[in-house]
Amino acid sequence: MNAMAKIQARNVDDGLYELILQSSMKNERTLEGEIRFALQDYYRPVTPENDVPVLSRRERWQRETGARLLQLLDRVTADGLFPELGREQLTYTRHCVHVARLLGVTTGTLMDLTEGHLELPFPLADDIAGKFSASEEWLLTGEGSPFPVQRIGSNYQDFFMPDGQPDNNLVFELIRIGGGRHDGTLLCLRYSPEAPRNIAQGVVTEQFKLAAGMGETGHANLKAFLTFLKTDCAALALNAFSWTPDDANFDFWSVMGQHHPVYFQNAGRRTSARWLQQLLNGEDPGDWFAGWTSSPDEIRTTGKQAGTE
Repeated sequence: MNAMAKIQARNVDDGLYELILQSSMKNERTLEGEIRFALQDYYRPVTPENDVPVLSRRERWQRETGARLLQLLDRVTADGLFPELGREQLTYTRHCVHVARLLGVTTGTLMDLTEGHLELPFPLADDIAGKFSASEEWLLTGEGSPFPVQRIGSNYQDFFMPDGQPDNNLVFELIRIGGGRHDGTLLCLRYSPEAPRNIAQGVVTEQFKLAAGMGETGHANLKAFLTFLKTDCAALALNAFSWTPDDANFDFWSVMGQHHPVYFQNAGRRTSARWLQQLLNGEDPGDWFAGWTSSPDEIRTTGKQAGTE
C-alpha cells in the first residue's frame, strides 16, 4: 500500500487558526482531521451525487462573513454582554430579536446576514464593531482578532487620553493579572458610562510588570507610568482590580482578543484591589520595588493623587 501524501503549512494567520480550532471542537474532530475534512470538501471532484453550484467569490465571502458575525454574537453573549438574556446561543429567537433591535435591523435581516444570504454593508459592520467593541477588519476579512487590543507601551496618553486631554466622562479599570504564567501583567479597560458595552482594552506586557523581579528598566517604566497617572490623570476615575486565572498554566494570549472586554469584568474572576492606591501613596504592595526603595517615596511626593477608588 502506498504511503499517503503529507502537507505542511507555515505562517497560518492567527485568526484563521482560531476559526479552524473552534470548528474542530464543535465537530468533535482533531485539528488535523478538521483540516483534512475541509480540504476534501473544498476539492472533492464533481459527481452526480455532489453536483452542487460552485460558489462565486462574493457568495463565499458572504457566507464566511456571516459565520464570523454569528461567531461574534455568540461570543459576546457567552461572555455576558447581555446579562438580561442569559448565556444561551444566538439561535434562540429572543436573542435574535434583542440583537437586531440594538443594531436597528429586522430580525429576518440579522438571520439572513448570519446565514450568508445578504451582504454585510460597511455602515452596519462599523455599527456592530462600535456597539460590541469588535474589530471591523476581522468581521469583514477574517484578519486579526475579533476584539482589538491596544499595546499601550510607553505612549500612555494614547490610551488614557484618546482625545489628547483628560476626559472626566471616561471610566478606567486597571486589572492586574494575579498568578499563573502572566503574573503581574496589567490590563486596562476604558469606557463611557453612557455606552458601557463599548469598551476599549489595552495591555502592558513589555514595559513593566506589577510584581517582584523587575530590572532597572522595568522599575523606571513603572515609576514613569505611576507619575503619569498622578500628574496627567489626577481627575480621572481609576479603579483597580485583581483578576485570578482559573488555571496556573493560563495562557493570557489565548484570551486576549478572543473575548469581549466584559469577560474581564466578571465578578467571579476579579475582585477590587488596593494595589494602585498603595503605589500612589508610596507603598510597595509586595516587594515590587525591592532594591529601589527610593522610588515609592518619589512617587508619593509627585503631583496630586489620581481619583482612585
